[in-house]
Amino acid sequence: MAILLFSDAQTVSEQAPQFIQGRLPVLLMTGESPLAAPLQAALDDLLVVDVQGPRLSRLNFDAVDLAIVDLAPELLLSSGGRRLIDVLGNLASDPDQALHLAFYGPSLAVIGGFLDDGATAGLNLIPGTVVLPDVQAVTDLRALLARMSDAGLRLLALDRPVGARYEPLADTIAVRGQGSLLLTAFRQNPGDERPTARLHVLTDSMTSGWPV
Repeated sequence: MAILLFSDAQTVSEQAPQFIQGRLPVLLMTGESPLAAPLQAALDDLLVVDVQGPRLSRLNFDAVDLAIVDLAPELLLSSGGRRLIDVLGNLASDPDQALHLAFYGPSLAVIGGFLDDGATAGLNLIPGTVVLPDVQAVTDLRALLARMSDAGLRLLALDRPVGARYEPLADTIAVRGQGSLLLTAFRQNPGDERPTARLHVLTDSMTSGWPV
C-alpha cells in the first residue's frame, strides 16, 4: 500500500493505529527496541518479532496491515537487511496488498535511492531520492543541495514531529503532524550553469509530489 516515514518514536505510537484495518501490526527489531513498550500500549495485537530469530520465517505478511521497522541503518544495508526490505518493499508497493511498511528516526536515512553522500546506494524504497531524518541536524544544507544537484537526485527532509505517507505509484507524499516535510528537486533551465533548486514545504494534511 505505502511507505510510512516517522520522525520520532512518539509520532510512531501516536499515528500507527490509523493504519490498522483489521489485520495485525508487527514490530520488526533485534535486541531491544524503544518502540516496543509504547506500541504495545497503543496497539492491542502487536507482534514483536526479532528479525534474526526463527519467528520471522513463520510470519505471514498477508495477515499484516502495518510492519514497523526498528533496525539499525547498518543492519538494513547488510545483504540480509536488503533482502528483507526488498521483499517487504515489493509488498508495500503492490496496490493489491494491504501492507504498510514504516520506518522512523535514523533508519530513514537509508530508505531512499542513495545516502546523503549522493553515491552510496540505499534501499531504493523512494527512488532517486535522499531522505534526511532530521533537517535541523544538517550543518550545511547548501552544500548538501549542491551534492544532490550534481548527482541528479531529489531530497526529502523531515522536520520533527511529523509523519508522512509515500505512495509509490503516484510518487506523492502526504503529511500529518505538527512538524513539516521539505521536498526538493532540481530543474536545468536553458542558459543556467547549474540546475535550479525547487522546494516544497508540506505541513499537516498536505499532499504533494516533488516540485518540477
